Amino acid sequence: MPQAPSAIPTLQRASAGLKFLSETDAPFAPFFWPDASGEQLNTQRFEQLANTPENAPIQTMEIDYFFRNAIKVEEGDSEWEVAEAERYRQLVHTIKSTLENVQVFRVGETSIDVYIVGQVEGGYAGLRTLVVET
Repeated sequence: MPQAPSAIPTLQRASAGLKFLSETDAPFAPFFWPDASGEQLNTQRFEQLANTPENAPIQTMEIDYFFRNAIKVEEGDSEWEVAEAERYRQLVHTIKSTLENVQVFRVGETSIDVYIVGQVEGGYAGLRTLVVET
């Protein structure tokens, strides 16, 4: 299983300078939640670790689906857009190779806290960002 101490700087380097585009462009912030259970994260345990607001809607999704628009390249895209899509593809690859059992949790409805979480030795690690959808 990946080591927690090395996962955080790896995720930080991979996401440096990237912002998830929505109605707000939010950076990614790495995090680590210690947990000795060794179990794959479920929604109930996620709520405890993330300290989510009571009764906040939580949606889970696959990482590839979450990043689908960020990695898409279309005819006519500028060099910058193509390069940015490649950076996101590299980020997804880094997340998948650094964390095990990766899941994406979206918390909220308009201002949505997004947690990209996977298992590492001693707990869970990942990246957090914000998406605004009105």
